[in-house]
Formats: sequence, C-alpha cells, structure tokens
Amino acid sequence: MNFSEYQEKARRTQNDALTINMKRQHALYGLAGEVGEVLSIYQKELQGHPVSREKVMEEAGDCLWMLAELCDSLGASMDELAEANIQKLLQRYPNRFDPARSIHREV
Repeated sequence: MNFSEYQEKARRTQNDALTINMKRQHALYGLAGEVGEVLSIYQKELQGHPVSREKVMEEAGDCLWMLAELCDSLGASMDELAEANIQKLLQRYPNRFDPARSIHREV
C-alpha cells in the first residue's frame, strides 16, 4: 500500500459533520494523544514492562491515521508531505547524517 491508498482508505473514518477547522483540530489532538500512547509504552519500560513491537506498531499506525486526517484538512496528500520531508532532509544532510551539520545546521 502506498500513502495515497492509505489516505483514501483512512478518509472513510473522518466525521463529515466537522468543518475543515474542526477536522484539523481533531487531527492535531488525536496526533498528540497517539504520540503520547507511544511514549507511554516506553515510559512503562522504565518500570520493568516489556516493550511490545506490536503495540508500538499499533500506536504508530494511529499516528499515521491522524497525519492522514491532518493532510486532508490542509488539502494536501501524504505523498506531498513525504516528498517535502525527504527534500528537507536531503538539503540538511546531502551525504548522510553528519553530527557537525546537525549541530551547526542552517536549515
């Protein structure tokens, strides 16, 4: 599955009664909550709980779901988001990660 297919399939879970601004808020609140759930898995590791790859993948997938809704609220595709991010990373680290470029980066 590619990002376009994912975004299209995830779109069916959106509440069509919400305005664009409300969809954006829903996506942002949802994304923050889902990131919190991923963090919670690793926080519990510090208390002796094992980290479940499956649970991390489930919650990371929910982050992806909320990113799809955020993109929709912005009139953007996830492909566009991914491409823009890769271009930014290529500009920042043209030859691979470089600690010096990370510390003294211009972008």
